[in-house]
Amino acid sequence: MRHKSGFTLIALPAFAGVSDCFQQNKRSKSRRLSQGLSIVELLIGIAIGLFILAGASAMLVNSVTNSRRLLLETRINQDLRATMDLISRDLRRGAYWGNSLAGTVATGSASITQPNPYSAVTVGGSIQVNYAYTRDAVENNALDNTTEAFGFRLNTTSKAIQMNMGESWQTLTNTDILIIPAFVITPTETTIDVRAACAKPCTDTATAPTCPRIQVRSYNLTLTGTSKTDAAVSRTLHSQVRVRNDAMIGTCPA
Repeated sequence: MRHKSGFTLIALPAFAGVSDCFQQNKRSKSRRLSQGLSIVELLIGIAIGLFILAGASAMLVNSVTNSRRLLLETRINQDLRATMDLISRDLRRGAYWGNSLAGTVATGSASITQPNPYSAVTVGGSIQVNYAYTRDAVENNALDNTTEAFGFRLNTTSKAIQMNMGESWQTLTNTDILIIPAFVITPTETTIDVRAACAKPCTDTATAPTCPRIQVRSYNLTLTGTSKTDAAVSRTLHSQVRVRNDAMIGTCPA
């Protein structure tokens, strides 16, 4: 087409086809989005979710298990330490005598020293220890088995530590929580010769020593406890107890 000014106008082709293509692609994409996920995509998503859930569940189970075991360990430690402290402190008092001076000093040429009625500390089968000490307000120099005899032992049937409270054994450990598979008592005795303190020379006889000696007594204690509900939770405590009241054996010649 020629313009009045003499220029020729050229008609360009319309871009309607390109615009229609964009519109069609847009509608197709919108249609796919409105249709949701495919079955493969859904299965992959479910698998990933289950994997994450399994990991979280395992962490939760481990946390609960560790917390439970820590609680059991704490309770067992507390029970064992309380029991061991009671045994150690009470055994240390063994052989206490309110009139102990009478066992070391004799006045007058005809007088003799008086033996300590609470002196004996005996171990039975390495799982039981028996001892005594005075509880008299006024010392009567006599052992009363109903109020002054004590001891500790392992009851091998109930797996519990028991204490002798005047001819009556009372259970110390809680058998609903704690089992005691082992309680071992190992005595260690050291003898000190003190015959040099005698006023007259002292000579032991051929059959048995009779000169005065001091017997220093120590006991190594081993206490093992296990949880009743979880055998993997187990603790062992050790303690060494020295009886404060040494035993006097033998006498000086009159």
